[in-house]
Amino acid sequence: MNLLFEQIESSSPNVIWLDKIENMSDLKPNPSIKSWLTETRLLTHRIKKSGYKHTIRVLREELGATPTLLKNKHQSEINYIREIMLSINNDACLLAQTLVPKATLDTHHWIKSLGDQPLGEKLSTLPKVSRSVFEYACLELSGVSVWARRSSFEIDSTFLWVAELFLPAIGGFKNLDK
Repeated sequence: MNLLFEQIESSSPNVIWLDKIENMSDLKPNPSIKSWLTETRLLTHRIKKSGYKHTIRVLREELGATPTLLKNKHQSEINYIREIMLSINNDACLLAQTLVPKATLDTHHWIKSLGDQPLGEKLSTLPKVSRSVFEYACLELSGVSVWARRSSFEIDSTFLWVAELFLPAIGGFKNLDK
């Protein structure tokens, strides 16, 4: 499944986010997907621990307006938007979109130089970083259910938001135990 956030946003303009997967009315993720959605440790650490090879490819980095998946979290025309694809053993498994308001970017210039480094790994090395609870959604894209989560990070009294979409291929990596 090759999707870009542009396609996702146009296909899912009215995403409903809930604070618990159990609150989803009709759909429930299979146990493998659920274990990824509810993982509180760094996803890259979980993958590395398993011995699988992972890569991160930057899809977009630019200034722009607040993306659809994060509209009700922050509204501004000037944000730094970073979109990446994480692959495990060359299978695209996760898309992530990071929204960094200008005030956060002014304080944390390093965000623009992450390249193919995972954001979470960098954040884990910084003092005074906390993550919010997750919100969950299920999007119907090209006839396939794609599960998503989003959260915010507070870094020294500044914020950034992350939306992550778990592509169907990630369900094949069941033995990446928590």
